[in-house]
Amino acid sequence: MNKFLLILLLCLIAIKSFAGSDSTEVKARKLTYSDFLGKYSINDTSAAVIEIFFDKKDNNAKGEMSFLPITAGVFLIFPVIGAGLSVVSIPMFLHGSYTLIKYRKKKLVNVLTEYRNTGELPKGLRKKVTKSITYEQYNYE
Repeated sequence: MNKFLLILLLCLIAIKSFAGSDSTEVKARKLTYSDFLGKYSINDTSAAVIEIFFDKKDNNAKGEMSFLPITAGVFLIFPVIGAGLSVVSIPMFLHGSYTLIKYRKKKLVNVLTEYRNTGELPKGLRKKVTKSITYEQYNYE
């Protein structure tokens, strides 16, 4: 009897874990730039917010983080030069990691949802968006 209950319990757990969920909600980390523009962009401001988040994450953060592996390679060949370069590259790597966390996609979804509901952006982001929009208008004229 105990074996039967154990097998039944394991089968129910397996069915529950492998069954597809009814929710068609796509997780924020799987969305791409074009998905964000299509689903969350309601005006130029929200498009600028999306552009800022993806630019910071893809260009700035990953660029800053790429120096540490290069420094590690130099350290293996020339330890004296590598030690000097690591003084510069480790803080850049940490700042790049912080930037990746700060500009993650889930936070972007939360900011855009709040902007859609209230029309308000956080103060620091509002300044960046204003600069970005005026820069784009200046370049098109």
